Amino acid sequence: MEKESFNLKKVLLLAGALCAYWIGSGFATGQEVLQFFATSGTKGILAAFIFLIIMIVLTYILYGVGQRKKFSNPYDVFEYYCGKFIGQIYIWYSVVLIYAIFVVMLAGAGATIHQYYGTPTYIGTGIIALLALGTTVLGMEKLVDIIGVIGPIKIVFVAIVGIAGIITFAKDPSVLSNANKLMPTLGFKSASSNWAWSGALYAFLALMVSIPFQVDCGASAKNVKEAKAAAFIGTVAFTAAIILLTTAELVYCKLIAGQQVPTLAIAKHISPVLGLIFSVLIVVSIYSAVASFLLMTVRKFAVDKTKKFNIIAAILTAIGMVFGGVLPFDKLVNILYPLAGYSAIVFTVFMLYKEIKLRKTK
Repeated sequence: MEKESFNLKKVLLLAGALCAYWIGSGFATGQEVLQFFATSGTKGILAAFIFLIIMIVLTYILYGVGQRKKFSNPYDVFEYYCGKFIGQIYIWYSVVLIYAIFVVMLAGAGATIHQYYGTPTYIGTGIIALLALGTTVLGMEKLVDIIGVIGPIKIVFVAIVGIAGIITFAKDPSVLSNANKLMPTLGFKSASSNWAWSGALYAFLALMVSIPFQVDCGASAKNVKEAKAAAFIGTVAFTAAIILLTTAELVYCKLIAGQQVPTLAIAKHISPVLGLIFSVLIVVSIYSAVASFLLMTVRKFAVDKTKKFNIIAAILTAIGMVFGGVLPFDKLVNILYPLAGYSAIVFTVFMLYKEIKLRKTK
């Protein structure tokens, strides 16, 4: 039996692509980590390990099945695990969820660029939209190559903020215990009152919006060994970023109180130059996430690099640009997000049931 090849560069690109997909505007600004992890105090770090355990198993399975099955359409994975009827419900729910988040990110992109650089909102929205469209029409393989490089860069800069927090903690070990007492008094919004459920809920939310993407990434690997290695490395790297950023937000909890962009506030505190770099990084994070979410929406309806694919991508981008700031998509996502968490739990049951059944058959 021929030994499976192992291309480390490809594995790291696929792992980086997963990180870039997950590190969107919510993560890059620090709001997601704050609400799901840091508001629980030091228990938020334990919550990150709950996230890791859940996601490492599920991502490992999804990358593997993507490589083995090489679905003609990544959304076919829902029918593969859930059957035709329930699978179709999941397919359309996933498409709506991913596109809704795409529009919200696109609408937020203009406001973010306006806040940092003073440009008119529509110019920022238009720039991100056109960059995302340009990347999307290049196809899945090219997208992985581009955002696979962006992912590790994001991790490095999050790590800088985290390391600064660790250095501060090393100088004054009481800072974390003080943060535990202060966090409930600073008015931060929390995803859940239970730290363990926050970690699990974040895992299931991350799963629901990334199932087709993970399947596509798995299919992009040369073999199952590469696919599963990429899944493992990507999930561990992303969890490390959660832990580092949680630590930094706890250490600098007073500094980030009332701040919409905690990472930028911390970065500016460390160094004005780092603050400037972080403002660029947040824009890059929005671009890479917007491009990924657009591509995954369009892939439901057409094959990469075809005329139909390009037309649908252009239409969906135009709709996002026109209506992103008009329709209450934030309310739509507020409805979809809680549903996403619970629907992902049900999907996980289907997925694990089929995987266990297949292994017993073998």
